[in-house]
Amino acid sequence: MPDQSAGSSSPGSTPSTASRRTMLRGAGLLGVGVGFGLPALLSACGAAADDAKGSSKGGTLTLAIDATSAVNDPSFYTSLGDWMAVDCICRGLTFISFETNEPTPDLAKSWTISDDQLTYTFALREGVKFHDGTTLTSADVLASLGRQFDEKDKTLPKGATRPLSDLGANVASLTAPDDLTVKMVLKKPDRTTLGQLSDIGGRIISKAALKKYGADIGKHLVGTGPFAFSAATSGQSITLTAFDDFRLGRPPVDRLVLRQVQDPSTIVSSLLSGDISATQFTPYSAAAQLRKDDSVTVYKTPYNANAILMIDARRVPELKVRQAINLAIDRKAILDQAFYGVGALPGGYAIPPAQSGYDTSLADLSTQDTAKAKKLVGEAGAGGRRIRLMAASDSWHPKAAQIVAQNLTDVGFKVVTTSVDPATYFTRLLDGKDDYHDLMIWERNTYVPDANDMVGAMASPTGLYGATITGMDTLKDAASLQPELDAAKNLPLGAQRTAAYTKIQRRWAEDYMVLSMLACFANLVVSGSHVKHMNTAALANHRCYMEKASV
Repeated sequence: MPDQSAGSSSPGSTPSTASRRTMLRGAGLLGVGVGFGLPALLSACGAAADDAKGSSKGGTLTLAIDATSAVNDPSFYTSLGDWMAVDCICRGLTFISFETNEPTPDLAKSWTISDDQLTYTFALREGVKFHDGTTLTSADVLASLGRQFDEKDKTLPKGATRPLSDLGANVASLTAPDDLTVKMVLKKPDRTTLGQLSDIGGRIISKAALKKYGADIGKHLVGTGPFAFSAATSGQSITLTAFDDFRLGRPPVDRLVLRQVQDPSTIVSSLLSGDISATQFTPYSAAAQLRKDDSVTVYKTPYNANAILMIDARRVPELKVRQAINLAIDRKAILDQAFYGVGALPGGYAIPPAQSGYDTSLADLSTQDTAKAKKLVGEAGAGGRRIRLMAASDSWHPKAAQIVAQNLTDVGFKVVTTSVDPATYFTRLLDGKDDYHDLMIWERNTYVPDANDMVGAMASPTGLYGATITGMDTLKDAASLQPELDAAKNLPLGAQRTAAYTKIQRRWAEDYMVLSMLACFANLVVSGSHVKHMNTAALANHRCYMEKASV
């Protein structure tokens, strides 16, 4: 079956009405008349458009997922599968469909931004129903965003990752002038605000449910989305049911089942048998086989995700050693053997080819040079040093780990590896005392299509990657990267913004080297040929909007 190309929108479009004047992370600011978008990296399976009414056709849509802990909470990352469930259960003030790149009104029907770009006033839609029968008001928004902004909120589960914590640090006040108005005042301008509110952390939960379930809300999540939570079993599946009162119309399918399937051969056989309707976790090794089979459709999606190797500077304190690790890696072998060619070499360092800001002048930062790597190992006196490497046990990760381990052995290191179940891998990334925290193979998928979601998120010395995982914040002058990142994200799309991110990335790599790029890729989306109306570019990046899908 030939590849089915996913649609994308052109950058730079400026909506014509006040309610559609939107922005994504790094997009144009209202009030100053600057509009810009980014190439579509993801795509949501459905959109927030008011004409997206669906007809009830029935049936069950089954998606294969990486893992489930049976905890679905916008404040708590456990697995990609669990957050896919959050995407289906809850909606936010803004929405990026990724069929277009502009944040559009969702639970907020419109907004205004003050001339100084500090005050965002959101007008909520009237009569929007939660799955528990309560009606959306500003109190629900304050409760939902408040737990993202306040690490001491009593409804947060232990270990909450709070994806909107950075936005929250810039919020001076969040108030509700009335039941259908929310006012957010920032400490300093941030062009990415509307885009961030479309992300997982911006999803609105029923305040009544938060009050009832508290920190256990992830086991009883109640939102306004197209599917309501029904049941979940850790390590097995999550079952959702179509919500009759979804504001855009009842979804065509009756049930959505997110089923944990980790064995590659089982994924393939289940797709071919119809036991699985669709998945973005298809093994790359099966791509050629599946393209020849008329019972399935293999979709072509943009290369928008990063395969990365994170280096903990607290475990590997010498810059020369970290540079040697980076220079040792054979990216071509990883692309060919782990991704079976479904990807690209990381020519733009941390910005993938499908995203604005991609700059091939950074290609030298991801080039193999075994001789130079050996020289640096010798100069650092690191020959024979034992280095520990961990990777998740699913998809491309094990093969990439095998290649990296051999590359590092070839330049003089003694490498010890471990393979970790995907359901527990992220928890281990957050544990700096983990025995295998020297080197960590992982991926960065773009939940909002902007350089700030890649470079800004990973290079920030106060962020999850820069502090908790890599310990970059312990290195000299690392804090000085933050003002540069803040300035870059507020620039309009174009040459100046690209240059700013290029400068940041070069310094980030040359002065610190806590992130070594392995490849750029797209998660391989495959469905049964009978599955229709999925926006597959979103699913390729683990976003899951299934309100228009049918079987």
